[in-house]
Amino acid sequence: DEYVTEHYGHFKAKTENKNEDRLTDYCHQVKFGEMVHCSEDILPYVESYMKIGKFVEQYKSPSFDKYIITQMPDEMGREVTMPNFFMCGKRPDGDKRKEHPYMTRMYEHNLWLNYNEGLNFSSSVIHYDMNHQIMCQITGAKEWFFWDLQEDIQHIPMWSEYYQKSSHTAMGSDDSPIDGERVDLVKFPQFAKAKWYNTTMQPGDCLYTPALSLHYVRTTGRAMAVMTMFQTEERFDAQCDVKAAHGANLTMADYDVMWSFPEEDPANLGWNMVKMGFPNWKRIYQAPLAQYAESRGGLTVKQLAGIVKKWLEGGWNKQWSSRVKAAFKGATASDKLTSEDVWQSKSIRWLLKDVAIHAEGGGRGDQEEGETVERYSLAGDGVRRYKHDEM
Repeated sequence: DEYVTEHYGHFKAKTENKNEDRLTDYCHQVKFGEMVHCSEDILPYVESYMKIGKFVEQYKSPSFDKYIITQMPDEMGREVTMPNFFMCGKRPDGDKRKEHPYMTRMYEHNLWLNYNEGLNFSSSVIHYDMNHQIMCQITGAKEWFFWDLQEDIQHIPMWSEYYQKSSHTAMGSDDSPIDGERVDLVKFPQFAKAKWYNTTMQPGDCLYTPALSLHYVRTTGRAMAVMTMFQTEERFDAQCDVKAAHGANLTMADYDVMWSFPEEDPANLGWNMVKMGFPNWKRIYQAPLAQYAESRGGLTVKQLAGIVKKWLEGGWNKQWSSRVKAAFKGATASDKLTSEDVWQSKSIRWLLKDVAIHAEGGGRGDQEEGETVERYSLAGDGVRRYKHDEM
C-alpha cells in the first residue's frame, strides 16, 4: 500500500460498490413478462472518482464499501509484463509499429484494487463482455464461475437478451437477473440445467476470458489485479514472425493501447478521463480517413475540415477549425495529407481521439473527484444524479 500510494497515489481512479447490482438499470421496465419493481433499499449503480492514495487511506475501513475498477495509469503499466500469446494481431500496413510490427492493437489496460476482511468478499453480477480479456492477479484471490452460452443460453435468463446462439454474436454486453450468491430456482428453475465451470486465481496467475463468456467473479482478501483487452475484430497475421513476437519481453506500457490514462498529453480532450468502454476511434475515424486519403491522392486542409465537421454533427466551431488546421500542419509540410500521415501522425491521432471524446459527450463534468454519479434512478428514468462526497 505504501508503494502504491507513493508512486501512483496522485492518479484519479473510478470506484464502484464492492458488490455489484445492476437491478436499477431495469426499474419499471417489462422483463420476462412482468414489471420490474425496485424497492427503496435497492442500491443504484453508482460510480465515484477519487485519488488512488485517498482510496488506500480508507479501503480497509469496514464502513467503506467501494473498490477500484479503473483504467490503469500508463506509468503503472511500465511495471507489468503480460503473457504475450496474443501477439501477432493483423494490422493495416500503415498502422504497423516499426519497432514491433507483430504487436497486436490493444483496447484498454485496467486496474482492480479492493480489500475484503476475513470471510467478506466483493462480487460482480453474472454477465458477459464484448472484448477478449487477459487478467493477472497480483495479490488476493478471484474465484470465477463460467457458463457456455452456446451450450446453455436457453437455460439462463438475460436482462436484454442480446446474445444470438446461432451466430455466437451479441448486440452488446448483457447481464443476468440471477443472483450469484442467492440463486432463486423457484423463479428461474431452468437455471439448474446450466452447466458451470469454475477456477480460482491466486497471485501470479493469469486468465484469458474470451468475449461473450458468461461469468461471475467473487474476490477475497487484499486484492489487486491488472487486465488488458483486445477487440473481437482483431485477427491473426499469418505473416507474423512468431518467434520474434513470443521472444519479446514487453510491458503493458509498450503497447499502443487505443485509450490510455491519463492520456498522451494534457491538451487532449480525454486528459484525466477514465475512458473505459469508449469508442474504437481507429475503426470509426482513422481507418476510413486513411482509405479516403489514399483514394483521393491526399486530402487538403479544407477537405479534412469538411470531414471533421460532418463527424461532429453540429458541434463545429472556431476552436475545432483551429484544431483541424493545427493537426494538419503538425502532420505534413505539404498541401496534402497522405494515408501514411493519417496512420503515423501524432497530431492527427490526437485530433481523432478528441473527435471520439466529443462523440461521448466531450467533457469531464461527471468525473470530478469526490463526485458520485447515480447512472440510473429507482424511477427508471435514466437520469444521472450527482452528489459530492467529502473524501
